[in-house]
Amino acid sequence: MFRYTSAVKNRTFLVTAAALAVAACVASDSSKPTPRAHLTGQPGRVVLLSLDGLAAVRHRENLRRGLYSDPEGLAAFEAGGYVVEHAIPVDPPLTSVSHASIASGAFPSTTGIVSNAFHVPHAPLFQGVSGFETPWGAESLWQAFRRQGRRVGVLTFPGCDATSPSRTADFGMFYVNRPNAPAALVTLAATRFTAATLPPGWTSFSPARRTTITVPLVGEGAPAAVTFTLTALDDTDDGITDYDTLVVDDDEDPATGTRARVHSGEWFPLSVRIPHRDGGVRTVGAWCLLQALPPDLAGVRLYRGAFFSTEAYPREFRELLEEKAGFWPGPADERSLARTLAGEDGLGVADILAQTRRFSEFFDACAAAAIARERFDLLMLYQPVVDEVEHGMLVVDPRQREYSEGLAATGRAAVDEVYRVADHAVGRLARELDLSRDALVVVSDHGMAPVWETVDLNQLLQQAGLAEAEQVVRAGRDAKVWRVKASSRMAAYASGGCAHLYVNLKGREEGGVVEPGEAAAVVGAAAAYLAGAQVDGQDVVEAMFRREDLARIGLDTPNAGDLVVFLRPGFNGSSQIRAPGAPFHAQAEMYGQHGFLNSHTEMAAVWLARGAGVPAGRASEASLTGVAVFVADLAGVQPPAQAHR
Repeated sequence: MFRYTSAVKNRTFLVTAAALAVAACVASDSSKPTPRAHLTGQPGRVVLLSLDGLAAVRHRENLRRGLYSDPEGLAAFEAGGYVVEHAIPVDPPLTSVSHASIASGAFPSTTGIVSNAFHVPHAPLFQGVSGFETPWGAESLWQAFRRQGRRVGVLTFPGCDATSPSRTADFGMFYVNRPNAPAALVTLAATRFTAATLPPGWTSFSPARRTTITVPLVGEGAPAAVTFTLTALDDTDDGITDYDTLVVDDDEDPATGTRARVHSGEWFPLSVRIPHRDGGVRTVGAWCLLQALPPDLAGVRLYRGAFFSTEAYPREFRELLEEKAGFWPGPADERSLARTLAGEDGLGVADILAQTRRFSEFFDACAAAAIARERFDLLMLYQPVVDEVEHGMLVVDPRQREYSEGLAATGRAAVDEVYRVADHAVGRLARELDLSRDALVVVSDHGMAPVWETVDLNQLLQQAGLAEAEQVVRAGRDAKVWRVKASSRMAAYASGGCAHLYVNLKGREEGGVVEPGEAAAVVGAAAAYLAGAQVDGQDVVEAMFRREDLARIGLDTPNAGDLVVFLRPGFNGSSQIRAPGAPFHAQAEMYGQHGFLNSHTEMAAVWLARGAGVPAGRASEASLTGVAVFVADLAGVQPPAQAHR
């Protein structure tokens, strides 16, 4: 019933041994500051960059293929830095979980971050929390440095979002998830355009035509809507009325709005300036694509990107970032790409890669501004672009949605390109530093595996008679949605390849229904049912762990499930529940996923370092829990209090 493979057990102890070995190499006496090894004797700086999703297996293959071209990029560490060929993330290898362990040096049993979404005791069974927003139970690197009088900057590294003193650095930028306006596809009929009088200096060889688009905005200080003027011009003196240029202005205040002159296939920004709660003003903007500009204006088509602003602290640093890097451009629009792959209107792969490069270059510019203008001992950085492209384009298996040889080739090219983007980001960062005095550490949080089927864990629990479904109206939605009923005996919270299953225990969960003496039977019934779950003759579940066995994988915390389930690679876990009798699985909408057992080589991450004080060396394998001690030792400070040594 409970399958604990020898690979899992061996890897668990191997990771522990590797972490101890690394700690011994770089911090033989962590109770005392280690002298720095730079040439000038002046205080140096350590920069830690996390490249979300950069997989060790693909990175090693890229090195063999000569994919990287930046002389200061990812390949440069091979020449004389510190290289861990396979950095092993904690279980489960998920973004919030892994970053908490990287930054604290502690396992999830201490950090309390067990998944990207999970349940905590004393809450109703159907109520979950985010692993990105939940406070950690362990000290972080930024806390440890600041406690010892050192100055720290943190730019979007998960866990440091300025929501509390423990999650705030001396200066920083936090990740913006909620746009002021969502992205939209806008189609304009020719009748929308009316005759326009051109300002002095403007030229059109056919009568100019003009229309407006209005964008509703939400957010503190934002107007209810902002209007932009689109003026179509004919730039070709050929005696034919054929519009080929679009000029975009802020209709409310052309002097302060964005003016762009674009042609079909070109990107352009829209923006508006509004008050900021820190007393200054901020730019809220979107990157847009003129997808089609017919000569007769019959069906002008725009992709109007989501509106975001850069959020950072203190005010002076936020204004610096806005000056040097602009407004937060937002991630690539994976949903729009999915629509295109499904034969609907959306963005193509080239458009997604353009968004990806822009997002990475924004992070690059922010890092450069911080390095040039801020004083710090530690700077922690994060970029999500590799993870995002792999989720959307890791097309390698015929069982995946819309698979074809052509799509697989396109996917390979897209993933190669995003690794080149990461290579350039590392190279630019290295050039901003003086590596005779500064140290650069580059890690990732997990690798990536292909998936082709999504499994609804709560639907399986409903089939097993352990969960019930109900329909409710959620805030901001008109239609009812399904959720696990509060009186259910068990509920699952799934993220990627892992799911935490919680018994609705009396005295622990609000409104709990299961007597403590019955909990083991509920766990056993769930495990027995899940062990038999198959799709096309293949078992869905690879391994399961009871709560009393979670210490073996570093997950023994009250936040963990009473039963922790790891799916086989290829299966993506979902927390959805549907109407009784509905199927428990469907073809996965994404192509790449993580969160599977860390014993799979596809989950291995990278850990690279070079520069001042970095010991030259190579390890075939080490736990990412050793990174915090490594970074602290380089800077000559004591590591976080609960760091694994």
